[in-house]
Amino acid sequence: MAPRINKAEELKKAKDGFDVLKDLIRYSEVGDYDAIPEDDAAQRFKWFGVYRQKPNTGHFMIRIRIPGGQLSPRQLKTIADLTHQYGRGFADITTRQTIQLHWLTTADLKPIFQKLWDIGMTSQFACGDVPRNVIGCPLAGVLDDEILDSSQHARDIDTHFIDSGKEFSNLPRKFKTAIGGCPLHCHQPQINDIGLYGVKRPNGDTGYGLLVGGGLSSTPHYAQPLRAFIKPDQVVDVCHAIAEVFRDHGYREKRTRARLKFLVADKGWAWMRDQIENSLGYTLEHDDTLLHPPAIHSDHLGIGKQKDGNFYVGIPIGRGRWTAKNMADIANLSEKYATDDKRIRTTSKQNVILLDIPEANVPALQKDLTGLGLPPVAHSLRTSLISCTGSEFCNLAVVETKARAGRVLQWLEQNVDIDFPLFISFTGCPNACAQYQIADIGLTGIPVVLKDKKDANGKPLKVDGFKVLLGAGLGIDPKFNELIAKKIPGDLIHLAIKNLIDTFKSERIDEDETFQSWTTRSEPEYLQTLITDPTEAQNATMLPA
Repeated sequence: MAPRINKAEELKKAKDGFDVLKDLIRYSEVGDYDAIPEDDAAQRFKWFGVYRQKPNTGHFMIRIRIPGGQLSPRQLKTIADLTHQYGRGFADITTRQTIQLHWLTTADLKPIFQKLWDIGMTSQFACGDVPRNVIGCPLAGVLDDEILDSSQHARDIDTHFIDSGKEFSNLPRKFKTAIGGCPLHCHQPQINDIGLYGVKRPNGDTGYGLLVGGGLSSTPHYAQPLRAFIKPDQVVDVCHAIAEVFRDHGYREKRTRARLKFLVADKGWAWMRDQIENSLGYTLEHDDTLLHPPAIHSDHLGIGKQKDGNFYVGIPIGRGRWTAKNMADIANLSEKYATDDKRIRTTSKQNVILLDIPEANVPALQKDLTGLGLPPVAHSLRTSLISCTGSEFCNLAVVETKARAGRVLQWLEQNVDIDFPLFISFTGCPNACAQYQIADIGLTGIPVVLKDKKDANGKPLKVDGFKVLLGAGLGIDPKFNELIAKKIPGDLIHLAIKNLIDTFKSERIDEDETFQSWTTRSEPEYLQTLITDPTEAQNATMLPA
């Protein structure tokens, strides 16, 4: 008897998501939102990066695929034009280096697709049960101390999956790949289905270590080391083989257990490696020393020298939300000041980096960026406080995040001095689009009832709130953070963050101690007090919506 499959599998069996494009184009030509079948609008459109936007009354979001975060000025200008014409003038950078446009109508979709195709871009497989955008180090190819240049490999993997069409258009769930060759392993290989990280062996050979089966959401797993050395010319074939194993062996009964992480956790890394080798038709080079890489939280923001003598200039985009004008300005400045390829990169911390800036042009570029309200030298939290879309647009989110994260960031910049790296995540639901489980301070949304206040109907007031999680870390001994405090009202969360930062600064052993080390050696009850005390203070400074 065949195993029972879930409703999503039944939907894909009825019509493959890859086949929705011709229908999507037809719906757009007609322009009638109400004429779109529910299964197409709510599910199959995702295969081409299109999500119904909350409250599901006529608008969509589209996610643009940007492998490795690699953009040209022309491409960014086109996205700016689309944002201005169709997206009400703003868009969001995601933690997978993509760009999301909002407020799109049915009629907008066809012209947006065409303009993306015209510049060599696509939204295909940006969502759905497919291989998602391949992420990578934003300084791939230019970083002076990188182990190897992964920029072309990121593009090759991405192109391969896009060109695969129906071969991988019906995976059990979404499938995420990360590849990078920098010594920081900034592309977070440990939380992806496929994580390829740069390795230099004692004999001088460079290639990749391989991690498989990572993922966050409500049941996070770190990817397991497959103890194999992947040669650069094997990268695409290995990724193809892993996708095949997932497609053919992944779980399809319960949607909540359909990610690759559950299969790897159940079967083990050795089984997974055997299956990959069976698919490849040859044995990989085994190496038991290739375990977890010494990764840290960084996207290389700042101003630094490239290995070719030019400079890169990072631009913090506060919590990932930027305007069409911001995009156009950045593209124009790249064209004005950069040499050679005039490359632009988005980052997993929702920021942007301009590459190929001659040293003589750096001061003028920095001055122009500052004048446009995009200073490359800014408060460190502007580079590392991120946010998901939240309930403003997302059907899964239970609290608003983007606007609140912006207000909290502005307040912290004005009221907190910080001389150490700190990753703060505002996430609207347990699905972890903003990666709260690996943040130094992870905030995930939850409604909070204020019994001492009443709403318009005289009932206890319900407000947006957050759970607070601490103690996470990537690297050799990865650790997800732990729940420390529940149901902190959103209007007071800035005070909890400030108290944590100030207390860490006063208690750290020395300047080398990390925030994670301090939270790990501190008692949970003590940390909870630091979070909750500010919300109980009579003179607490509210930061309301």
